[in-house]
Amino acid sequence: MRMQLVNGLCNISYPAFVNIDLGRIQNVITAEIGKAGGALLAYLSTLQAAITLSGYLVLAFVANFRFALLITVAGLLSGFIYRIINKKVETSSLSQSIIGNGLQSKVLESVWNYKYLKATDLIARYRVKLVGLVNEVEDLTMKMGKLNAISGALREPVTIGIVAAVIFVQVVLFEVSMFSIALILVFFYRSLTSLLSLQNSWQGFLTSSGGIHTVRELYNEFEEKVESRQQEDVPQLTREIQFKNVVFSYDSDPRPVLNGISLTIEKNKTIAFVGESGSGKTTLVNMLAGLLIPGKGQLLIDGVQLTPKRVRSFRRMIGYITQEPVVFNDTVFNNVTFGMDKTPENIEKFWDVIAKTALTETIQRMPNEEDSLLGDNGVLISGGQKQRISIARELFRDCSLLLMDEATSALDSENERIIQANINELKGKYTIVIIAHRLSTVRKADEIYLLENGEIAASGSFQDLQELSPKFRKMVELQEF
Repeated sequence: MRMQLVNGLCNISYPAFVNIDLGRIQNVITAEIGKAGGALLAYLSTLQAAITLSGYLVLAFVANFRFALLITVAGLLSGFIYRIINKKVETSSLSQSIIGNGLQSKVLESVWNYKYLKATDLIARYRVKLVGLVNEVEDLTMKMGKLNAISGALREPVTIGIVAAVIFVQVVLFEVSMFSIALILVFFYRSLTSLLSLQNSWQGFLTSSGGIHTVRELYNEFEEKVESRQQEDVPQLTREIQFKNVVFSYDSDPRPVLNGISLTIEKNKTIAFVGESGSGKTTLVNMLAGLLIPGKGQLLIDGVQLTPKRVRSFRRMIGYITQEPVVFNDTVFNNVTFGMDKTPENIEKFWDVIAKTALTETIQRMPNEEDSLLGDNGVLISGGQKQRISIARELFRDCSLLLMDEATSALDSENERIIQANINELKGKYTIVIIAHRLSTVRKADEIYLLENGEIAASGSFQDLQELSPKFRKMVELQEF
């Protein structure tokens, strides 16, 4: 079940992923899956007890049909009492799973935003939310514990009462001999033992049944939102990427984010998209990354249309560097090579891309050089170093299309200058697409597209746009460079 969920997570589309609560995903895959496994084991134990119970009941009916029928009917009537308790246990289990999803989500948020929460002392207020959810989980656990305790406490007295009543009826009203009753009680002793085991197992199943529900619900959601299972290869980029009258809008808002975009990105050229927030820059880059498919129009790679069947092949060509650099809690070497073996060829290639990103001296000063750990999200190195590690990883992968989404906006002037020098060194060697608010980053781009309300308002070199576009000229003046 866990493997199916992991595969489902990896196969859903990007738009589907961003609309799923990450706390829910983590809680189901790590915690609820354990409850589901426990529920399945309890269910199998219930089946085993039911088979044993059935065998002894058959023997009891053969020995004395009327006596066995009376006890069976009385036992079924007592089952209605337990049905009420079991229903409450089942409902509480499902509620516990749902609240667990919310708790996991809030815990993740507190970890991701810990520095901010601590620095502003808002962590005390956030703690109240976490404690409230913990208390809700505890209350439900206590409620299920009490219900299970009541059920367990009633089970044997009720059963003994039923047997005693039936014996009284048989001896006093029907004058059945005690020998006959004793014989059948031997069978019923084993039957009752199996019945108790069955009821315990079933209650255990209901206690964990919320896990089955949440696991099945998430798996079905993954299945509904899976990307195409059939895949076709896309040839390596040799000439150009074309947008032809591309229109795109998100499900949550019918208004187009991109409206009739047509442009050409030639191989080994550096292209930049600039414009105000909400102009469509990030949507364009997400489309270039194969994360989004045009609603109308075409995205062509050397004349081959990008379709859902071709996105995985296309993504293998892409290097993606975002404003928040991706650094794993691993060594420098494993971060750059993404866990490749330390062969002489890979080591040589590693140091080559490290030199291209001006990291050689930095890594050689580290305690274990390329085997030094970088910590969670690269906490042990600076922002500029993290960004250069991200660039080095994409260069190591030999990507043909390098996407830079606000890659320098979070850096100080010195690190921005270093990253910009790295980008300039790559110019002409890779097809580079840049999104930037800082116009100094795109000054040397071969072509700049100014986006406005999802349309191309102007395009040209930096100098051309300064002369032709008042809006671009004003953007330059405001940034004072």
